[in-house]
Amino acid sequence: MSIRHRRLIVQRCLRAAVLASVIAAPLHAQAYGDGFLFHEPNVRISVRGGYSHASAGSDLFAFTTDQLTLKRSDFSGLNAGLELAMPLGRIDLSLDAGYSRASKGSEFRKFVDNNDRPIEQTTTFQRVPLTANARFNLVSPGRSVGRLAWIPTTIVPWVGAGAGAIWYRFEQQGDFIDYKTTNVFRDHFISDGWSPAVQAMGGVDYSLTPLIAVTADARYLRAKAGLGRDFGGFDKIDLSGISATLGISFRL
Repeated sequence: MSIRHRRLIVQRCLRAAVLASVIAAPLHAQAYGDGFLFHEPNVRISVRGGYSHASAGSDLFAFTTDQLTLKRSDFSGLNAGLELAMPLGRIDLSLDAGYSRASKGSEFRKFVDNNDRPIEQTTTFQRVPLTANARFNLVSPGRSVGRLAWIPTTIVPWVGAGAGAIWYRFEQQGDFIDYKTTNVFRDHFISDGWSPAVQAMGGVDYSLTPLIAVTADARYLRAKAGLGRDFGGFDKIDLSGISATLGISFRL
């Protein structure tokens, strides 16, 4: 390839890059300007992750932690969430979905098998709350300047509440002991289903750009649900808990 030919290729690449930047500039400008949006946000989409502490207050958890080498904290674990919100001034209305899961291996505290080996099993606890929420911003989330510019407030604390439903699954599989015969057997126990749920929450948004904000929040969810026949004889399972998360929000 000659030097002239290479120069022509470089020039064409430079022209293409300049043309792409010219085309992209107005598209970028349609979204926001220097520190402001060209319209008040119509939608906010948030994704978050953190830790969910399960209350684990019902008798099923008490029995499980008494018989097996588990603690109440073993039913807590990482969680994730997704929220779609419609800002209405100081109020945001939103639909929210979350997911938390904890899984832990254990063995019976007071029993071993015929070969003096531990009797082992795994317990898994999952929760999926789906709620509709109302959130009140303690300061204005932003201000309009003229008819075209909207400037977000840098720090916005907020509180809120919601209601909906929660799906859960409590699962144990492995080896167990028959208390009547002391025989060891292998089995898989499951209880799952839906139940009403309510929650209270609070947090703070920190704007990084007109379109993006970092969100930190804490939520308390309260719910109980009936157990399946694999766990017959126990009261309702406690699905309540407190979660703390950090996420990112996109204004559209």
